[in-house]
Amino acid sequence: MKKVLSFVREHHMIEESDHILAAVSGGGDSVCLLLMLQRLGEAIPMRLSVIHVEHGIRGEASRADADFVRRLCQERGIPCFVYECDAIAYARDHGMGLEEGARALRYELFETCRREQKADKIAVAHNQNDCAETVLFHMARGTGLRGLQGIPPARGNIIRPLLCMERREIEDYLQAQGQGYCTDATNQELVYSRNKLRHQALPVLEEINPKAVGHICQAAGSVAEVWGLLEQLVQEARQRWIRMGGAGNRREAGYFLEEGIVQEPPLVRRTLVMELLGECGGSRKDLTGIHVAQVLGLLDHQVGRRISLPYGMQAYRTYGGIELWQTGCSTEAGADGCSPEPGAGGCGTEPGPGGASIEAGPGGRGTAWEPGGRGIALEPGQSRELRAYGLSISARLLEKKADLQEIPKKKYTKWFDYDKIKIGLLLRNPQPEDYLVIDSQGRTQSLKKYFVNAKVPVRQRGEQLVLADGSHVLWAVGGRISEAYKVTGATTRILEVNAVGIEECR
Repeated sequence: MKKVLSFVREHHMIEESDHILAAVSGGGDSVCLLLMLQRLGEAIPMRLSVIHVEHGIRGEASRADADFVRRLCQERGIPCFVYECDAIAYARDHGMGLEEGARALRYELFETCRREQKADKIAVAHNQNDCAETVLFHMARGTGLRGLQGIPPARGNIIRPLLCMERREIEDYLQAQGQGYCTDATNQELVYSRNKLRHQALPVLEEINPKAVGHICQAAGSVAEVWGLLEQLVQEARQRWIRMGGAGNRREAGYFLEEGIVQEPPLVRRTLVMELLGECGGSRKDLTGIHVAQVLGLLDHQVGRRISLPYGMQAYRTYGGIELWQTGCSTEAGADGCSPEPGAGGCGTEPGPGGASIEAGPGGRGTAWEPGGRGIALEPGQSRELRAYGLSISARLLEKKADLQEIPKKKYTKWFDYDKIKIGLLLRNPQPEDYLVIDSQGRTQSLKKYFVNAKVPVRQRGEQLVLADGSHVLWAVGGRISEAYKVTGATTRILEVNAVGIEECR
């Protein structure tokens, strides 16, 4: 208890009067977490609740786990919220493996419950063995310094009070307390990569040194400190060598890398380019060191050389450096009328303000934005193609479901309460009077202030795509949505707005 209390205080995980939502599966780690948090309440007054997610994977066994957690919470006088879901369907629909999909869905539901119960933090039961397994897993798959950091004690509103304990310490504690727990049979199945590391790799390392788990975690902590210093150097290099927009200030070019970047140490420039690729493409999942090397390799080639990258990105060697941008159009010379040069209109579209070109969906050509940046309307059943952004944006009405666990957490798919829309929806660029609601109390914030807080570069702010109802911004596309339009239990009609990359020129 002293060890955990010291760890929690060291990392400022829990403050007095915090409402902590503990994720309890029923397994030994999470049961220990629950017991520890309840004891910690004697030293740090807090409000404690529990969430349990029943994934719908193990049938009667998983329902028995849910019943166990309910009883445990009832015995201890702790509010318990059980969410039932279909992790198999979720993983299939999102193109994920079952393990990855179940985790993603689980954290979505954690956050849903945290908001509904107005909790401050979500406590999860990761321990030092989990951290060591994560480091080994990343090493086996291939990683840089980022992946060697292991699991952080806290990130955002997620806290990990047991990250100072090894699994055997947890088991000893539960035995001393006479506390039972559930055993998930799938944790023994070696078809899962994590289980192979847990039952085969780590035991061998512990034969070499019984303190292997702790040493791996210590090394991960040292890497995290190094990563913090590296990030500082990368941001300084970014200020020196990176600017928004292309060399010719073309709208579709996301970044311009000045060739002076070669003056930076290799590690700094590689890390910086990976950061830019992740931002430009919207994900790092399919990006590797090979893609970074390809981008930097352009500096050794003459002007006009171009490469294609994941997520529809293009990198182009131009005078003074490299342009990096994302587009859905083919870059084959003359393909379907698309120009191979960045900055050309392409696809036969006429430019709107600032070079933006807009087409309607199945109905044919749309209209360019009106003078003053009015934008174009978006209604249920419609689709709009914005080629300057490489996006196709569509809207549809959904039937109200009995529960709201399906609310998407995707960056480019959002749900809104359709009946709260007062004037009508426009896709447009920001206007000086724009604002959004930032909390459930109805407090507002100017869009300009949001850009500042979100650290959106000044050069990007005027070209940010927003979905607005008059001056009220529902969604800064790719960013946050207004609290005022969020789907609630009182919602009767849901408007789903989906933004996807344009796959090909039509």
